[in-house]
Amino acid sequence: MADEEDYEVEVNRDNVKRAERPKRLIDILHHDTNQSLTEEMVEHVQTVLDSMPVEHSYKDVATKVKRRLDSAYGGTWHVIVGKHFGANVTNDDDTLINMKIDGVYFLVMRSGPPDRPLEGTENESVTRE
Repeated sequence: MADEEDYEVEVNRDNVKRAERPKRLIDILHHDTNQSLTEEMVEHVQTVLDSMPVEHSYKDVATKVKRRLDSAYGGTWHVIVGKHFGANVTNDDDTLINMKIDGVYFLVMRSGPPDRPLEGTENESVTRE
């Protein structure tokens, strides 16, 4: 029950921040995600940007976005943020989005198994004597 209350508080904070959010210029440059996932990813990035101090690093933004996506969708997500970069990546189908928000580029994708066992739990089904 406490987890549900914590989630409701977090959602309410996100809704308040969304209402106070500055207008951002968002340009989706490329994606292979469906419309719904594209919108969700943009929202995750904007929520992180809303929570960041004025002076923040691209690395901090990338780390927070990655953690949100790992938690929300599982798997291994990769987030690259910056004004100038090149990339050649392999990603899972239907998980890549390349967007620009206020002149900053975000390359986001999942690559790797969607669910990996927690460390040390791979052999739990083995009977031990």
